[in-house]
Amino acid sequence: MELLSVMLMNNQHKEAHDLMLKLHKDLETLFDTKLEEKAQSVWRGEINKVFKGDAYERATFYALMALSFIREQKYEDAVRCVKNGLLADADSNNEDAVADYALLHYLGYLASKKMNNTADAEIYWRELHAALESRGIVLRNKDGKIIDGNCFEQLQKRNPNVLLVVWAGVPPTVMCTGEYKEIRSIIRGVNHFDAMTIAVDDAQDIYMPNNLGDIDYQATSRGGRLMDNVLADKATAKKAMEVSRNVFFIFGSGLLAAGARTMEAPMVGLSLMGAGAGCYILGGTAWIIGAMMNPTADGRYWHNLPGQLYIVPLELTPGEHKVHISGFHRSDRAANCVFKIQVQENNMSVIHLPMMQQGKTAFQNAAQKIVEERTNVIGRAACQRMAKEIK
Repeated sequence: MELLSVMLMNNQHKEAHDLMLKLHKDLETLFDTKLEEKAQSVWRGEINKVFKGDAYERATFYALMALSFIREQKYEDAVRCVKNGLLADADSNNEDAVADYALLHYLGYLASKKMNNTADAEIYWRELHAALESRGIVLRNKDGKIIDGNCFEQLQKRNPNVLLVVWAGVPPTVMCTGEYKEIRSIIRGVNHFDAMTIAVDDAQDIYMPNNLGDIDYQATSRGGRLMDNVLADKATAKKAMEVSRNVFFIFGSGLLAAGARTMEAPMVGLSLMGAGAGCYILGGTAWIIGAMMNPTADGRYWHNLPGQLYIVPLELTPGEHKVHISGFHRSDRAANCVFKIQVQENNMSVIHLPMMQQGKTAFQNAAQKIVEERTNVIGRAACQRMAKEIK
């Protein structure tokens, strides 16, 4: 999956598509019952299992695969990918977060519309609205009418021949904490931009639809996993072994010391020392068993995903075009990037554009500038705190 990200960023579309087909086959067919049993056993770590990614990673993979099929104008296959992605998204312990991946609903809408399947397109469009509104994103006024200027409605009005896929923000990360690294937590990344605009060939800026492909939200809203309970039980058992070891060693030390002090009564002393030695043996056994237990969680994750995927549908003439993308933090323009894209004739162009590092660099520069410009006004320490918050 990480190799797939690199290929898409390098515009290696054919290689990426071939890799997706292989990944899809592995996701659907690769199982190993023995490795699953090892991962759940007391003696082996979760790292032993066949790891296919978290629900949000599998759902995002199918979204990228749907985009690849849309590029090849194989819209039925794209719809199948959307359905697989929604099934992956439904793998959640949080009932309120099931099937709320708005990007998948939009891709289903677009592919259905390209096939002139208006009934399915309407269903996907309603689901798109429901997914966004479930997160408190307001698309309608109190009378139920669509808000004028809503950039999501612009998606519906277009019949694009170009899809720009803008990767922005820091991806969610996985941290394993706890005494034995048994607690697996997904930490939300940082999206450096509150809003993004795009202009093509020096035309007027338009806002990109936000929260459509919010990978950070998807990663952190799934709830816990069944495996978390298994790992917690393993950690409890390992802790019990360690406590038992300490108790046996303490009792053994006490009995040996008592036996040494009562050697005037040899039988009593030898009995106490024998009992102490037995406690040491039991403590050593508990230590060995505890050391062999492995409750460590699997900390792998898809490192080079973005925090958000922005989808921009466009209707452009064949040839070269200049795309100007701006990222905003609050009301300030934080980053500007210019890309040159090639639009093919009689084809559906899907072009991936990176804005991850640009945002990070822009904010680091802004933070440093604040420190340099305001040091004499509010003090260097205060400026550094402000700069840290911006980072």
